[in-house]
Amino acid sequence: MQKQVAGTILYNDEQGTHFLVGKSGNDYHFYQLPVQAGRSPLASVLWTFRHTIGIDVEQLRLYDSIVAKIEGEKVAVFVFDVDELIQTKFAEQGLMFVLASELHELFASVSVGETTPFNQLSK
Repeated sequence: MQKQVAGTILYNDEQGTHFLVGKSGNDYHFYQLPVQAGRSPLASVLWTFRHTIGIDVEQLRLYDSIVAKIEGEKVAVFVFDVDELIQTKFAEQGLMFVLASELHELFASVSVGETTPFNQLSK
């Protein structure tokens, strides 16, 4: 099985903190992709954001990185923040920005250490 990596982008507005996620049925999930041959997990996420989604990765800032257990597999999750969003490019890939307060089930399904900021943002 090919090693996976996940990436999300967060931004804050007057409503709260929003995360970039995908949705399958009623369940949200982090954007996961395979680690590309010859690239690190971080480079794989950045390459995909740039070449598949078409965003300027220079505007992203790495906010946090964690190793999480997602569906029984250890996955590096990179969390970026951004000042200016290009939501339509993400929507074309089936991704959306959802308030952290609506992602309780997603955060509960991802096993991470207690130091992660996810635990505080979803409350």
